[in-house]
Amino acid sequence: MAQTVAYIDAQGLQALPIGPSASVLGVLGYGERNDVQIQSPAPCAWTGLDTCDAGARFEVWSSRTPVTVETHEGTRCAHNDEVLFGLVEFDPGHTGQFQQRALEHYMKLFALLDESGYPNLLRVWHYLPQIHLEEDGLERYRRFSVARHDAFVRSGRDIARDAPAASAVGKHGGSVVFVFLAGKRRGTPIENPRQMSAYRYPAQYGPRGPSFARAACVAWGQQEQLYVSGTASIVGHESRHAGDVGSQAEETIRNLCALLNAARVSAGTAQWQRLLFKVYLRPGVAPDPVLQPLRHTFGDRPDVLVLEADICRRELLLEIEAIALGMCTG
Repeated sequence: MAQTVAYIDAQGLQALPIGPSASVLGVLGYGERNDVQIQSPAPCAWTGLDTCDAGARFEVWSSRTPVTVETHEGTRCAHNDEVLFGLVEFDPGHTGQFQQRALEHYMKLFALLDESGYPNLLRVWHYLPQIHLEEDGLERYRRFSVARHDAFVRSGRDIARDAPAASAVGKHGGSVVFVFLAGKRRGTPIENPRQMSAYRYPAQYGPRGPSFARAACVAWGQQEQLYVSGTASIVGHESRHAGDVGSQAEETIRNLCALLNAARVSAGTAQWQRLLFKVYLRPGVAPDPVLQPLRHTFGDRPDVLVLEADICRRELLLEIEAIALGMCTG
């Protein structure tokens, strides 16, 4: 297995090995910083998202093999023989500058991946300040979708074949943060039979559809890893159950189950042995109506990180992403 991921608290963070030989690929911080310091030579960033209980939480990506840490034109990266983990952070700029800045940084990201020998983007997280801010009649998320689409095309990538699993959520302010996982081998994109592929959305959702796959599956030896994109209460291309958090949670979980099953069949995986969920809730939305059906469906085994964030569509109250690990049967 090329890498592992864990959600930990501040006490767990202090126990991480931080020396030059530590096999940490990257650390992401959520919640209140207070006096907590992320100390690691690997790429580290505070995302700007709050946790629901205000306590600090951390997402730690680790390698089972030695890690090399490098900086490429300001982009901090860590890699082993199979994967590269890194982050891009930049100022969104003044009004009217965001789309061009997002395009420029995505193009730099693709150039880095091609030059470093890890050309296949597998999973990417986007934390966008003021995701619903309108600039010249088009909100920031839709401008981001245009920029991302243009970067895929200009870099010679085929969206249907090369789009990674992805999430894009909003925060109050601060810098734009892109976090990415790329590999030497290509992942297998997985689409949801209950949903239209996001990159084929009709024009009512913006000039360009979002360039991501509903999930991406990668085999590392006998270990299958499935990266499930941010998933919400959408059937076909339409949002469902506006204003009803419980019904949105149940619809979202049906979509998650459909994706996990489709990926299991595609990958030839007997079952998913470990699940991690990241739950994004709009500020003010109580977690219990979401966590109760999630645990009813998946049991108490999954690791769950609950965060406050703005969702890409104004009518949606929540979004859930997942990482699933299983063993190949072939």
